[in-house]
Amino acid sequence: MVTLIAELPPLRRIDNVESYLEAVGSVIDYVTHINVPDSTFANPSANAVLVGSFIKRRFSNVEVIANVRVADHNKVGLTALIMGGLVNGVRNYLLMRGDLGPGVTAVPDLTPTSAIEYLRGVEHVRGARLGISISSFDEGYIRDRLSVKPDFAMLQYTLSMSDLIRVAEINREFNVDIYPALLVITSKSAKVIGRILNMDVPVPQDPVSDAVNRAREILRYFPGVYLSAPGDFNAIIDVARALRRYL
Repeated sequence: MVTLIAELPPLRRIDNVESYLEAVGSVIDYVTHINVPDSTFANPSANAVLVGSFIKRRFSNVEVIANVRVADHNKVGLTALIMGGLVNGVRNYLLMRGDLGPGVTAVPDLTPTSAIEYLRGVEHVRGARLGISISSFDEGYIRDRLSVKPDFAMLQYTLSMSDLIRVAEINREFNVDIYPALLVITSKSAKVIGRILNMDVPVPQDPVSDAVNRAREILRYFPGVYLSAPGDFNAIIDVARALRRYL
């Protein structure tokens, strides 16, 4: 079965919870997982594990991936956080370093790779699926991340199939479930995507068909994708619906 993951926007306003849940409800029939970000670009948002727990209580039929910034936690805090998520039905955790804004320092105890190595030995979180974020397409870096044998991995943004094929070839040695970003390029999302990729990103005439066509190519090499369209969640819904028909 193909894994389709919808990336939610960060929950930055807690007076907006019901509309946030309505957005989740509009996409869950077309995807297998919901990915909940946590304080992207070092801008505070509601904790992803707690938001994921809230989503699971409302929508028990969808899997949640909670993003965890290891820069914010020591070993005790990270273990406690995941234990709390497991109690509430959140099984999937994407471990990443996390962006650091001006005046913000990192807790130095863990990196994403050492966090996975540590958590593997913690009996209290034995039921958790531990994923890792891959934020570079350098071969040595990719090998370092995959060598800890995460349950899954998610890739940073790229529009380059050569980047993705390189990852797929390296992964033959490790056999980890890796999910690239399927970027949905619209008039609303293109500017943010371009800023992250540091390049001009033209908007296709038909963004949904463009995304579906790229998904077909990506799914030749990977077991799934995560749909991302910064600032345009409706585009994610449209592409998820179209992909579900295709798949």
